[in-house]
Amino acid sequence: MGTRRIRDAVRRRRYELTLHALEEMDEDDLTEIDVRRVLSRGRRVVRMVDDPRGVRFVVRGPTDRMGCLAEVVCRFLPSGLLRIITAYRVEN
Repeated sequence: MGTRRIRDAVRRRRYELTLHALEEMDEDDLTEIDVRRVLSRGRRVVRMVDDPRGVRFVVRGPTDRMGCLAEVVCRFLPSGLLRIITAYRVEN
């Protein structure tokens, strides 16, 4: 479980961006399209299980811009909706 479920949620547009994610995306000049691409084509690099609110995933992958990598931190809500907690650029 994890990567396949994340990709399915993105494909079906069953996700939400937090205000924090939108602020961080703006700071790093990332768009929702960039975030969708990372989640759709990237790979899960971390599965964090120590949060009482639920398991969080960190997905790393390319954005639409050549050579730009980003990471997206997300978790599934009890409703099955994918909550995108934050997104940021990663230095190559």
